[in-house]
Amino acid sequence: MAEDEEEADWPNNARLFQIAVSNSLRNISESVSENEFVEILTILKSNPSIAEKLHKAMIKELYNSMNNDLEAILKEGSLQDVLSKIAKLSEESTMSINEDAWRPPGNVTTHLISLDAHKIKEATEELEKQVNEVERKNEILMKTIAENRSRIRATNDNMIRILNHTPVILQELEKMYEELMTCHKMIKDEYFQDKV
Repeated sequence: MAEDEEEADWPNNARLFQIAVSNSLRNISESVSENEFVEILTILKSNPSIAEKLHKAMIKELYNSMNNDLEAILKEGSLQDVLSKIAKLSEESTMSINEDAWRPPGNVTTHLISLDAHKIKEATEELEKQVNEVERKNEILMKTIAENRSRIRATNDNMIRILNHTPVILQELEKMYEELMTCHKMIKDEYFQDKV
C-alpha cells in the first residue's frame, strides 16, 4: 500500500520508464521457449509436465529478480530525481500560445557570447552527468543480470550432473535389493529347516 502511494508521487515519465523497462525484463526472462528449455535439459523430455513447471518457475524467478533490482534502483531516488527534473523542465518549457518563442539573434558571435549560451552549456554538462549516471546504473544492472544468468547456468549444470548419476545409483540400489532378498530367503529357509 505504501509502495503504491510512493509510486503515485512519481512523475509520469518515471512510471513510464519503470513500465517500459519492466516489460523489457519480462521479454528477456521469457526469451527461452519451453522447447529450447527442454532441449537444454534433455532428461525432462520424458516428463513434459515437470519441464513445463520448471520452465515457468525459471521465468518467474528470473523476472522477479530483475524487476526487484529495477525497483531498488528506482527507490534509490537518484534516477527518479533525474526523471522529475526532466518532467519539470518539460513543463517549464511549454509556453502559452500568445507568447513569442525565443529566437537567437541574427549575429552568431553575439548569440554565443549571450547568457543563454552559458545556460545551454551548463544544462548540457548537467545532462551529460545524468546520462553518465544512468549508463553506470545500466552497467550495474547488466552485471547483475549476467551474474543471475551465470547462477542459473550453474544450477542447470548441477541438475544435469545429478540427473546423469541417477541411473547408476538406481542400478546399485536394485543390486542391493536383490542381495537383501537372497539373504532374507536364505535366513527364512534355514529357520524353517531348523523347525522341521
